[in-house]
Amino acid sequence: MSESFGEFLRSRRKSKKKTQRHLAREVGIDFTYLSKVENEAPGFSTVSERTLRKLAGALDVDPDEMITRAGKVPSDVKRILIDDFSLIKEIRERKADDSAGGADE
Repeated sequence: MSESFGEFLRSRRKSKKKTQRHLAREVGIDFTYLSKVENEAPGFSTVSERTLRKLAGALDVDPDEMITRAGKVPSDVKRILIDDFSLIKEIRERKADDSAGGADE
């Protein structure tokens, strides 16, 4: 994912032919806030999961993708990892296996 969250959000909004004002109204946030998020203004990089889910719905994006592109882990996944921390080891091992498999090709 080389595209920043702000760039991703802007490109999805534009692909849906929505203005910042329209999307902000639909999601229930101020359009100036949306502008600052898209432009990655300092102090505006943290968007609540609730707002991210609303943005995902308005832009026809999978909510998990929207949340992870914003640099967060969905809250239900956090709870699962906290309840069963062994999953973290499984994820790391799988990632290491994927990396090792790609090196041989």
